[in-house]
Amino acid sequence: MKALFWVFVAIFCVYVFYTGAMTVWSYLEVTGVVEEVVIERASRVDRNERATRIRDEIAKKVAQSGIKVDERSVSVSDQGPTLDVGVRWSWPLITYQGDDLLSLPLKHERTFNIPAR
Repeated sequence: MKALFWVFVAIFCVYVFYTGAMTVWSYLEVTGVVEEVVIERASRVDRNERATRIRDEIAKKVAQSGIKVDERSVSVSDQGPTLDVGVRWSWPLITYQGDDLLSLPLKHERTFNIPAR
């Protein structure tokens, strides 16, 4: 009985480590996508449509990387020389039959200085 208990403790520890590692991966992935898209698109796109295009591109690339995010959870605000970007998503900790029973809410917010063309 004692051995079975320690097997379950070991399995739980491995699961906690795996879930934590995947959560950190998702944060780093979103951070990388945001920086890549803003650096790539901000100075090339006309200011009138810059925020909309960057928001759509971030939502598309984050979804392609396997992280569940919709367009409403990505916000981009154009303040002239700066661009405020925010992304909110949840990383599932416990999933049962395709439903997320427990998820960890995460967010990434950053302000970028946009150089003039």
